[in-house]
Amino acid sequence: MTSQLNTQTQIPRHSSEAGKPATAGLSATRLALQLYARVSPQKAGKLVNRMAFRPSRLSLPVRYEHWLDNTDSYTQLQHGARTIPVYSWGEGPVILGVHGWGGAGVQFGAWIEPLVEAGYRVVLFDAPAHGRAQGESTDLLEMADVTAHVSASVGGVRGVLAHSLGCIAAARAITNGLHTDYLAMLAPPVSLKAAMENLGRQLALSPEVLAVHLELMEDRFGPSIWEKLNLETLCRGLNQPGLVAIDDTDTSISPDESQRVAETWAKADLLRTSGLGHHRILSSPMVMETVLKSLGRR
Repeated sequence: MTSQLNTQTQIPRHSSEAGKPATAGLSATRLALQLYARVSPQKAGKLVNRMAFRPSRLSLPVRYEHWLDNTDSYTQLQHGARTIPVYSWGEGPVILGVHGWGGAGVQFGAWIEPLVEAGYRVVLFDAPAHGRAQGESTDLLEMADVTAHVSASVGGVRGVLAHSLGCIAAARAITNGLHTDYLAMLAPPVSLKAAMENLGRQLALSPEVLAVHLELMEDRFGPSIWEKLNLETLCRGLNQPGLVAIDDTDTSISPDESQRVAETWAKADLLRTSGLGHHRILSSPMVMETVLKSLGRR
């Protein structure tokens, strides 16, 4: 049964994601799709489908980017026709970071020093079409494969840290055979299907346009894609202990979705914060302390 930690803790609010105005780019994309859908919902749905596989890269400079120029080890893994950059710091059992859609490994920069000091080796990578990796498009199944590939290249991992949609990729990789003793999910969505529906809301897509996109997803990956990338399903098969961290002010992933993930993972603890939103939970001292307490110091 999922146990809950620090449910009433409030984090001081330096800023909040709630109430942020839509960026000019998002507003323009939304308007263009709405106009296009009036001409042809089918073509608009096809356009959304192409966009859904092309993540936006983090704007430079990225916080903690200095760590990438001060690695203890840097390698390049070949994954198909693409090169994946892999960075590591420290020595000891490996803690692997799995970033979310549109993210990069360096987003776990706040974890490097605490984990290294605790006796661990931190390994981060950029998935295809993310960060400094090659490519312009990818998908969660490929991200899961890359996660397993990186794990195998370092000889296995003691623990996995995953954020946002990276939680689905990490859980899928574990289901496919990646071995780890511990998994921490930060702001996990409940499923890829829910993420696509959220994309539809963000872009104000009509039901007809969204349906075309979802149908094309099934044509490409098969109807089972939604079950394969559903955390409620995947978490029922997780045997390792772990943590689900949720922030009540997250406007990118509904806290209710993350709560559902925690409820289906029998060996997970639940940590709730407030005021961090979707991204600052990645650098929360409270989350790091909770994970380190579970992992133990070497």
